Amino acid sequence: MKILYVAHGHFWGSTWPYAFIDNYIVRALKKLGHEVKVFDVFARADIYRDFAAKFVKDHNLSPAQTLGILDDRASADLPLEVINYQPDLVLHIVGRLSENCLKALRKLKVKTAIWFLDDPQEINKTSQMGLLYDHVFTVESQCLEAHKAAGSKSVEFLPLGCDPDIQKSFPVEEKYQSDICFIGVCFPRRLQFFDEQADFLKQYNVKIIGGGKTIGSAADPWLWQKKLKRVDVLEKFIIDEVVGPAEAAKYYNGAKINLNIHRAAEDDRFTGTHKIIPTGVSGRTFEIAGCGGFQLIDEIRSDVGKHFAIGKEIVTFGDNNDFKREVDYYLSHDEERMMIGSAAQKRAYADHTYEQRLAKIVQKVQSG
Repeated sequence: MKILYVAHGHFWGSTWPYAFIDNYIVRALKKLGHEVKVFDVFARADIYRDFAAKFVKDHNLSPAQTLGILDDRASADLPLEVINYQPDLVLHIVGRLSENCLKALRKLKVKTAIWFLDDPQEINKTSQMGLLYDHVFTVESQCLEAHKAAGSKSVEFLPLGCDPDIQKSFPVEEKYQSDICFIGVCFPRRLQFFDEQADFLKQYNVKIIGGGKTIGSAADPWLWQKKLKRVDVLEKFIIDEVVGPAEAAKYYNGAKINLNIHRAAEDDRFTGTHKIIPTGVSGRTFEIAGCGGFQLIDEIRSDVGKHFAIGKEIVTFGDNNDFKREVDYYLSHDEERMMIGSAAQKRAYADHTYEQRLAKIVQKVQSG
């Protein structure tokens, strides 16, 4: 199959993980034997950034109107690319192609598919965007009905995965080793957790990684150092920087316990999410498992049991006291901890790779 993959790219600083997922997807498609061409829509957006800034200032436009201009400009050449390349499928993640562009693709009768990664927080938008695609995939099983109710005819649940070329087991130097490691953005629920656990964590070798000056707004970047209240204890654990997949794999391999804390179902950045409570797990879940890392994951996402055997391939925790008990137990039971990590890796490679995820997308497109 000839596939034109529309890459999210690096333009929107606050959505940096999606550039990594672009790479996972392209590699997986090529491994499956497909011909792939990449159309980097956000590299094109970058070209128009100065123009848009002046236009917005001159016309006093809102942030939403600004993004609309950039979306239109960045994706304007995509229909021409389709005419020249003649793909069997145009595939995209997240959903930032303009409505005009997608309507043009429909007139060209090329099949289109979107993989939404921000459901349910963005369900009001994604359920409407999905109407312009032939096939919709979502990482959140609880959003299937919302997409169908909006009118999408082909909707499938598809979680993220791991890439065994990157998420694998290997020895690491001391700088990557820890008792407890967490990599992720400092969403409010995570901040609360670490502030509450600060006095307990101070006895261990802990790493808290994943902020950065480009994460969040320029005026208020999401830095662990800035957002945590208990920096008196936690400061020495913080690495405020964006960590790519290869570097993250080193930390996952070096950690005795990899902590997986999901963000809240809703926070003050998102409203009107159809009151959908997410049950899906993060991509981190599969990546840690791919590294053979022992993973301690919160219980708020019930789908974890669909993907891994709880207690055998992954361990969950409930409240703060439960977390402390699990940490104390598994840090003193090395063999059991390592067996669980090894079992998780076997399951991840058997059922949860990006090749398997992309094979499902291709199969659905070919059958529909």
